[in-house]
Amino acid sequence: DDCVSIGDFTSHLSITNVNCGPGHGISIGSLGKDGNFVQVENIHVSNSFFKGTTNGARIKTWQV
Repeated sequence: DDCVSIGDFTSHLSITNVNCGPGHGISIGSLGKDGNFVQVENIHVSNSFFKGTTNGARIKTWQV
């Protein structure tokens, strides 16, 4: 699964020194299900290592 999962209305989050893998990496969302407005802001990732992940970081959204 996800090393880090970030949900709706998360703000000012710092992710540092994470060794991630295997798995999906860092995931934001799913955002906007059923057309709902959600906000995620100021997410910072630094000094992190990804090995054997399907993604480094991804943002999952729904179509409107």
